[in-house]
Amino acid sequence: MLSRVLVSTRLALAALGAVAAMAAAQTSARTPMDVQPVVELKPAGTLATCIYKPVAQEAPFFNRLSDGEKTNGSMLRGYSIRGKIGSRVAWFGIVRGITPPQEKGGEVTLLVEHKYFDGMTDCHIMLVQWTGDGDFTARLNVDPSAIPALALVRVYGAVTGETAGVPEIKVDYIRVWPWMTFTFMDLAGNDHSNPRWKKYADLGSSGNVYDPYPDENYYLHLLGDPAAFGVNLRP
Repeated sequence: MLSRVLVSTRLALAALGAVAAMAAAQTSARTPMDVQPVVELKPAGTLATCIYKPVAQEAPFFNRLSDGEKTNGSMLRGYSIRGKIGSRVAWFGIVRGITPPQEKGGEVTLLVEHKYFDGMTDCHIMLVQWTGDGDFTARLNVDPSAIPALALVRVYGAVTGETAGVPEIKVDYIRVWPWMTFTFMDLAGNDHSNPRWKKYADLGSSGNVYDPYPDENYYLHLLGDPAAFGVNLRP
């Protein structure tokens, strides 16, 4: 009888250990991520428009979206990032703040300035709208240094909450576009972007935000100096 009790106890402890190991593995599991490579863009004399195509690792997450969430606003269709708790979304935006995890293996929190996206992009470079619907936060498990401040990201996941009009996403997948791999167009609906970021934008006398072959000065004038953003910036 005693031997049976000991065996049962050992089995129970082993099961508890396995559960704890699984929980630890899930906690430390990295969020899937793709980073767009930076390549030299050479003017070809013509420009073309393409439908957005997800990369291989992104495709399963894209395919889970409802038709209404594959795009996030256009000249003909408004879009709000608010009131979507429980919804699965895929939002574009500029990374304005990065809060590192509080403990090893914990989650990073991004503060992101939302940008509208109508499903179309330049064929040679990623294009989103200059305007957007405000800020949101995104929680994910990545190396914070892998996501530069003021990069463009697209985050996929479920909206888990909303505080003071700032939604929060638990991220299942993230795609990152560093500088030189994205540009802006000003052809969307009403702008509800946080005025906090507008002071960093110098649009010049023309007010034009589109450049098919952007350089570093393009981003500095529109988004600001990355040194002004980054770690521990909060809503």
